[in-house]
Order: sequence, then structure tokens, then C-alpha cells
Amino acid sequence: MATFLFLIPPGAKSQDENARIIRDHFSWIAFFLPYIWLLWHRAWLAAALVFAIQSLGSVLSEHPVFGFAGVGICLATSLLVALEGPTMIVAGLRRAGWTVDAVISADDRATAEEIYYMDIKAGEPETRHTVSLPASETSTRRHAPMLGLTGFGEGR
Repeated sequence: MATFLFLIPPGAKSQDENARIIRDHFSWIAFFLPYIWLLWHRAWLAAALVFAIQSLGSVLSEHPVFGFAGVGICLATSLLVALEGPTMIVAGLRRAGWTVDAVISADDRATAEEIYYMDIKAGEPETRHTVSLPASETSTRRHAPMLGLTGFGEGR
């Protein structure tokens, strides 16, 4: 089962129909095309940083002594973007004032959306199928950590 985060824009009510859905998973597109993936998600500075690091790795890969290190830098950067991409998106949205409204565990995106929007129509937000969180992580806004390598806390 995958974990889906539903983020609502600043000033929106809980269970807003304009929620943005982020799936926490390894992204193959982000692994093979990190610049395009980052630009698609409007992560301009991250795309520039990844470009600079991978350019350095590309230059190092041409060197006879440091060739494998350069290839390793490029692969490690792509792997980091693929693993931490969803966490970066959520962190950027939270800095912009978005809040995590729900965390739903479902087999696919369509099922997660159906559960989320059925709860809106039923008017029963407390019957939501959310991932269980430790007591220290729960709040009235239902903030939840991502499953990536670094994650983020309540204050970020």
C-alpha cells in the first residue's frame, strides 16, 4: 500500500476540494530525468543545484583517475532526487503555507482520492482511513511525516 498526503492551500478549510495529492514513493522519472522532474514541480533552485552537482560529476568522469567518482556523484544525485523528491515537494508547499490535511494509505491514487472525497461528502472527517501516527505527531490539523530519508518535523 502506498501513502498519499493531501495538502490544502493557505486559508482553506479542512477537506478542501482543491487539495494537492502527493504520493510518497521512489520516483523512476525523477531518477532518470531529475532536471525535468524538478522543473515540472517548480523546484527551480533544487534543479539548479542538481544541475551544478551533476555537471561537476560529468567533468570528473572524464578524468582518468576520478572517472568512477564522477559517475558515482551523478548516480548518487539522481538517487537522492528520486528518494527525496516527494519530501522536497511537501516541504516547499508547507513553506508556502499549505497544510497536510490527511494521510491516506491506499493501493492507488484513485482509491485514495475516493476515500478522501467520500469523507467530504459524508461530512465525517474522523472516519478517514489514515495512517496511524505516534501520539507526539498528532494534532488538530493532522500533520504527518513523510517516509523519505530525512522527513520533516512540525516546525519546518
